[in-house]
Amino acid sequence: MTVPSIARQLWRTLAGDSAALQPGTVTVVRGSRGIARPGWTGVIRLGDAFVIEAGEADAAALDVLRALDDPSDPAQVDRALQPARTLGPGELFYLPEDGEVAVLEVGGEIEEVSVKSIRDWLDRLPVEDLEESSVHEMEDVLVLRRDGQVLGAAGHRDWPSDIGHLGVVVSPEARGSGVGSALGAAATRRVLDRGRHPQWRAAAWNDASRIVADRIGYQKVGRQFSFRLT
Repeated sequence: MTVPSIARQLWRTLAGDSAALQPGTVTVVRGSRGIARPGWTGVIRLGDAFVIEAGEADAAALDVLRALDDPSDPAQVDRALQPARTLGPGELFYLPEDGEVAVLEVGGEIEEVSVKSIRDWLDRLPVEDLEESSVHEMEDVLVLRRDGQVLGAAGHRDWPSDIGHLGVVVSPEARGSGVGSALGAAATRRVLDRGRHPQWRAAAWNDASRIVADRIGYQKVGRQFSFRLT
């Protein structure tokens, strides 16, 4: 597994530690931005390197985390610490440094629109789909229409280190038809055209999102997991 340099740069920036995520290391930080919610303990894995946002965890809990084979693995954390609440895990995908974006087409027209213009469509989607994609929090997105009807939308949010964090959401009736793949590929190319580096994050339970990422050309190189002990 080769971790792109831009991925290390991003998470080092969010960790506030330029020496973090060296291969084979575990680094503990406090007061990071983006590794976990305020007060939560969070872990980022890239390849075989880890950075832990300590959050509420005391020294004893951090020693337990450091001793785990994989402190980003929910099963290991649950056995060792029995957290009260968890978030994730989310699997992190990036394009290989010499990789290409697949050309994926599906019937319909793709166009760029403002999120405000599709608010009614978004409001009809399952809440969990919106939360997973964050498309409703973006300003402008690509939509795929067929016979005038919106079937899906995709866009990105600007993250530090010139990262464009992708999000795709598809109408329930259009799932499995290639709409998400075509939009994800188009949104990835748009991120690259804007001079940013695309990042794809898929919840561990979301098989469809992981399949789409692989189809576009992304490679899984890491994981994000966070929890509260109380």
